[in-house]
Amino acid sequence: MNFRPLRFDDEPEINLISLIDVLLVLVLFLVLTTTFAREAQLSVELPQAALEPRPMEQTPLEVVIDAKGRWFIAQREVLGSDPAALNRALEQIAGAARSQPLTIRADGRAPHQAVVSVMEAAGRLGFTNLAILTVQPEQR
Repeated sequence: MNFRPLRFDDEPEINLISLIDVLLVLVLFLVLTTTFAREAQLSVELPQAALEPRPMEQTPLEVVIDAKGRWFIAQREVLGSDPAALNRALEQIAGAARSQPLTIRADGRAPHQAVVSVMEAAGRLGFTNLAILTVQPEQR
């Protein structure tokens, strides 16, 4: 009789080849079943500008915005810096002539909000012909 405990000389080991096979199958499954969705892209059509300015049929109502964001309508300063004062001044000066062109001439350093406020007020009052004046850059 042999009463000695059984000894195994071999260390237990994990079979890595079968693990690699299983992981490879999982990766292939995930790649083949995943749908690659594109993020929504905005489709924007930019307007084209004419090189020559068109002659105006009517004299435009001009709104000037200086670098500090103050509004001047027909060369008169709008008293007040709130959009309600701008609405009242536009309505008073334009009267019922909402079909006449409205021209915005803003300083390059003017706050963006001042320009947007003029555009919003013009839209609320029913002006449909709006232009923003720019200058050509100097050629060097």
